[in-house]
Amino acid sequence: MANLQDNLNSNVDAEFVSEEKTESIFGTTMARAAVVQSLFENEITKIDQTENIKDLGFYKKLNSSKKKMAISILEYSMNNKIDIDKKILSHIEDSNLERIPKTDLSILRMAISELSTNKETPIGVVVNEAVKLGNVFGSDSSKNFINGVLNSMVR
Repeated sequence: MANLQDNLNSNVDAEFVSEEKTESIFGTTMARAAVVQSLFENEITKIDQTENIKDLGFYKKLNSSKKKMAISILEYSMNNKIDIDKKILSHIEDSNLERIPKTDLSILRMAISELSTNKETPIGVVVNEAVKLGNVFGSDSSKNFINGVLNSMVR
């Protein structure tokens, strides 16, 4: 089973996201990417767990301070999922989270969690990083959607 999991993580880390797009992911952005991947996996499997982040390629490449940051954001997101989702719903026209692509939803949850847990990082940086991850992991419209939702929240 562990070998199967390693193969799955390798495929998810490398095959579905182009190398060109992931070349710009390093440092703090990589910590955020690991959180997004973990939240996405939890959304797909419907199993809420924080331990899955430790198997992800992006997480394994982080130094200890970035790992702590990623775990902090992930734990906040998972412990406050209902409140975070209510915030998202209050800033979109549709009232159905199921219609939001899971990648976009994962990125929004990560960004809102970071805004709530990491007061040292400027709001604009968190928004820009979320938009950047939307460009890497999401569809063509993801970055505009993510930018719009987050900007309406921080006003």
